Amino acid sequence: MSSTTTAGLISLVPSSGIQFLDIDFDIDRLPRGSRTFWEEQLREQVDHEGKSPAILRVLEQDEDGNLADPVTRQVPPPEETYAISRAQALEPFLNKWVPLPYFRVHARGADGKEVYDRGPSNWARAYVAEKPVRDPDGRSHRLVLAIDTALMPRTPERPYVAPAPEDSARQQEFAPVFSHAENAWFLNEAWVGQWLEEGFRELRQAQRGGRPLRPEDFPHACEHWARYLGFLGLLEGIGILPRVRLVDVVSDNRGYAPINVDLVLDIGNSRTCGVLVEESQDAPSLNNSQVLALRDLSRPEQTYARPFESRVEFAVGSFGRDAISRRSGRANAFRWPSPVRVGPEAMRLAAATQGNEGATGISSPKRYLWDRRPNVQGWRFNGRASDGVTTEPPVSGPFMAHVTETGEALRMLRGRGQPAVRARFSRSSMFTFLLTELLMQAVSQINAPATRAARRFADVPRRLRRVILTLPPAMPLAEQKILRERAEGAIKLAWDLLGWTEAGPTAPPEPRVLLNLDEATATQVVWLYTEITQRLQGDAQGMFELAGRVRPERGPNPCLRVASIDIGGGTTDLMVVTWSVENRDTIVPRQEFREGFKIAGDEVLEGLITHLVLPQVADTLRAAGMSDPNAFLRQTLGGDRGGQSEVERHLRRQFVGQVLEPVGLGVLHAYERIEGRQMGEVFRSTIRAVLDAEPQPANPRAVAFFETAARQAGAHGFSIADVEVSADVRRVEAVIQATLGPVLADLCEVVWHYDCDVLLLSGRPSRLRAVTDIVLAKSPVPPHRMIGMHRYAVGGWYPFRDANARIEDPKTSAAVGAMLCALAEGRLESFLMRTSQLAMKSTARFIGRMEISGQIREQGVLLSEVDLEKRPNPGDGVEFTMTFAAPTFLGFRQLPIERWPATPLYALEFANPESVPRMALPLRVKIRRADMDPDAPGQEEKREDFRVEEIEDSEGTALRRTDVEIRLQTMKSEAGYWRDTGVVGLA
Repeated sequence: MSSTTTAGLISLVPSSGIQFLDIDFDIDRLPRGSRTFWEEQLREQVDHEGKSPAILRVLEQDEDGNLADPVTRQVPPPEETYAISRAQALEPFLNKWVPLPYFRVHARGADGKEVYDRGPSNWARAYVAEKPVRDPDGRSHRLVLAIDTALMPRTPERPYVAPAPEDSARQQEFAPVFSHAENAWFLNEAWVGQWLEEGFRELRQAQRGGRPLRPEDFPHACEHWARYLGFLGLLEGIGILPRVRLVDVVSDNRGYAPINVDLVLDIGNSRTCGVLVEESQDAPSLNNSQVLALRDLSRPEQTYARPFESRVEFAVGSFGRDAISRRSGRANAFRWPSPVRVGPEAMRLAAATQGNEGATGISSPKRYLWDRRPNVQGWRFNGRASDGVTTEPPVSGPFMAHVTETGEALRMLRGRGQPAVRARFSRSSMFTFLLTELLMQAVSQINAPATRAARRFADVPRRLRRVILTLPPAMPLAEQKILRERAEGAIKLAWDLLGWTEAGPTAPPEPRVLLNLDEATATQVVWLYTEITQRLQGDAQGMFELAGRVRPERGPNPCLRVASIDIGGGTTDLMVVTWSVENRDTIVPRQEFREGFKIAGDEVLEGLITHLVLPQVADTLRAAGMSDPNAFLRQTLGGDRGGQSEVERHLRRQFVGQVLEPVGLGVLHAYERIEGRQMGEVFRSTIRAVLDAEPQPANPRAVAFFETAARQAGAHGFSIADVEVSADVRRVEAVIQATLGPVLADLCEVVWHYDCDVLLLSGRPSRLRAVTDIVLAKSPVPPHRMIGMHRYAVGGWYPFRDANARIEDPKTSAAVGAMLCALAEGRLESFLMRTSQLAMKSTARFIGRMEISGQIREQGVLLSEVDLEKRPNPGDGVEFTMTFAAPTFLGFRQLPIERWPATPLYALEFANPESVPRMALPLRVKIRRADMDPDAPGQEEKREDFRVEEIEDSEGTALRRTDVEIRLQTMKSEAGYWRDTGVVGLA
């Protein structure tokens, strides 16, 4: 939320989290003068060390041109004075948070000057960072003003540290106070002095290069104050720090109703996209939407208003010296309560982690929704502890009072759980923490001064009304149930951490969760809306007559059957929907078919690493003297082995993620940029050049881990940075064809079978020429009816459009489509759609034992042509019996075709492996769908819940049902995905 506004008045919504205001300025436009100081020694006072205290005097020129103290009129000897230049004033505070004197305006004195109260003293902080390059307007620095908007009741005889409820009721104004005479009490606060002194000591330590500090490094006892006064003078010279007026959020007769905002999220396995949609006071309008922007808490001058990585890292959000801040009398000032960071900040933190003790995060919480088991090792914070020495301390903090040890939100358990003592959170619970952080970011953004200033009713608070999440079309209902629980738990946890659960009627109500739209259908909505409103001026009937046709089974009017294939990072999904028009303007959808496979963009990346990058690394290893580089690579990167330490596994993860992944992505991005039918070489670079272009350097320890092992295996003088990697179009397309070709061929077969009118391709990998070629080769629709959403011309309404009003990133279409659905039921102009008829249904038709190949053979089918959507009758169960002798996977597929890819659903295993030798195998296990009441709320997701009903051994003896466990597991590898484990194969 950048602002270039000069000093003025902004409104601030109390209890809206920590608010940020970005102010860009050019330091060269400030006067280059310096300020002169004198430390007056009080020689009549001597402490126990024999030293005299000093008073810092700010000198000004008197009428005779001498530097004098304007208070006492004394002219000190020149040798006792010292000057602080502009650069020296800024130096201790660059890239550091520092308290600011922002005081309540009390009144105006008889001379017309404002009089300020003594406080609030601990609610405003500043952070200044130099820009890497000047912006187009020539500005060199960014000042981030952070304000903690929490209200604290005033207590007699206690410091005034934060605005009080009565300040909000009176819509009180506050102002930055630069005058030394009016802020001297603030500088004399012990905690402020300690903050400044510690910061100045850190500066001197950095200047000494880590060598021990000497007395001569501190020639002036009060220099830390002098530098701070110079810093305040610099801010005064900039002249753009605003005054602040609080909005009334506490009175009973406030005279306004808060404006509702919906948060729309498409949380993918690789990337996430978010949109905020504000309720219009008139007709629904797309102009009231904005992109969810993430604030980087460890580099607060950075915000990211684009799709971001789904990675999650545990990290403390710090706004300076928390231990010193508590000495002000305010215990929880500037506490960002969420324990995780996401997106680019999480990626940067993950790259820097040491990994000596345990895991600090995962690449994609969505992949692990099934895994509710506690993390045995426990989670650790990324970075250093508050002592500045301990690396990666165990996760802890106030948030643990609101979750269990496995990460369940306590309020979801209704009194059945205990607060966490250790951070043994399940991988599934990481989705709760991910969404909690996004909610914190959204709550701050919707009430940010810059956000509200760009809208009507700028002084009216905003509140979240709904959280709308898109889902993959073929996500198992059991996972949908967990995702809903995680989303609802995240909302409750966020409200608890923000203090809103106990805040009474002044707190905003908890938003509702909506999970009724899949990503592929959302893309179709974007296309339909654009075609109808931008091309045909709102003529829905004309659109269907032009592009559709009459289908007897769907009535006498033309209807439009649209297929969409969405290729993401983790799944490739298909949705076929027949759209029809009622009453010439109401669009009604009917779902015909949905499917999804867990083969997508990340598998293409893995294929490029396996088939293209590692063979060239092996060639370089062989040239350096290694006799069998393939065996070395399999041993080093091919999986865990006995005796391997956790540090080695972590360094392997970092090497794959920070060295091999960037090279693979470099190849992929180079291939994305080819034009027409270009062939030949598309990429040639050393790994050093690739890594030098990355925003975060690779961890030297991870590089040394691989290089040391290579040299010990015979590759003398080997350096991974010197490896040259090349790629031509033919080899890249061979990898894409081998990875995505079979999946796309199967989905195109379905599109052809349903006789679709239009096929849409979305998702980042849909930009690849090889993907388009695969689909064109199958010709499921005429070529002119196949539409790629990348570079699709949408018009000015699309939030993520490029300069030519085209879709820049196809990843964004799902979130924008969900935004349209949120508005379409409320009569979006020229576009009315019955989105309530969209619902996620089970695709499990054939359930059986999965082979290692990922297929369910005919002889392995246990339930055939089962309809889990059918309303169950009393006593009418869905069940099957199977033989069981070793751990196995149960999965499902939708079609009666043996080659059709199956999806893992349950892992079947012995509860106590040690008792297996005493069992008469094989066992006969009867498995039954869990009982459900179809009329009760929340029962829809139970249609795929199965339980062990009976167990018999081979001799007919009944065993306990608990001897065999059936556990949800939708990923074949229990250890995790390759991007989390660092395990990659070799061609």
